[in-house]
Amino acid sequence: LAAADPVSMLPGSLGRGSWCNEHDTIHKRLDIIEEKVIKTVEHLESEVKSLLNIISETTSNIPIAPGTPLIDIFDGKY
Repeated sequence: LAAADPVSMLPGSLGRGSWCNEHDTIHKRLDIIEEKVIKTVEHLESEVKSLLNIISETTSNIPIAPGTPLIDIFDGKY
């Protein structure tokens, strides 16, 4: 059972080499996932900014009757 433990194997043994390859493969997959997450977050950031600009432009064009109190929909939290 100890032979299956990669830490206890001798350097250069076949088992260790295969464990290292698996470890490298996992890191490559994690790098791909990280890149996809970063791209997704950047895309979502862009979409949110675009939506906020549209909302801002839309609300600035809405006529407000004189004397109408302005309401902060975020209640000052943002």
